[in-house]
Amino acid sequence: MIQSEKVLILLDADVVIHLFKAERISLLHELYAGRLRMLDIVLAELLNNRTVNKIVESLFVFKHVEEIKFPTISIPSLLQEFVRLKYEIEGAGERASLLYCKHFKQIIASSNTRDIVPFCEANSIAYLTTMDLFAVAVDRGKMTSKEVEACVNLILNQKSYLCCHSLEEHIRRHFKQEKLLY
Repeated sequence: MIQSEKVLILLDADVVIHLFKAERISLLHELYAGRLRMLDIVLAELLNNRTVNKIVESLFVFKHVEEIKFPTISIPSLLQEFVRLKYEIEGAGERASLLYCKHFKQIIASSNTRDIVPFCEANSIAYLTTMDLFAVAVDRGKMTSKEVEACVNLILNQKSYLCCHSLEEHIRRHFKQEKLLY
């Protein structure tokens, strides 16, 4: 079991974009205050996105998220593995976040399940998807099922991918109860 007080949540770009599209970016801080981090590689990607760059800046200004430098100089083996995984995991931000979580035993928040799930399972890395965040929010009384439904519709209507089209489907097919302890 993960000791949630000490384990950080490392954010990937897709989760931030999903919550922005759902108009629920504050959900991250509501659920995991003081534990949210983002690698410099992911931050650069989001700051180059004109749609979300201002909201991302505000996450750092209000100290809801802290930046972490990807430690390629202090841990050269991370850089070697980062380069080696280029053809297995396309996104640089996801690849760096996965390697960071593998090395430092943190939790990744990413919805690119095609890329992250096999790597996470092979390396015992805990992960949260956007739909997992919604399930946790409902469990903790931060959102209702109706609010989640509205958020999911906002995300899907803006051409973003989610593994499921409803919270019920996600809970039935993918959700693991231990994620409530993260």
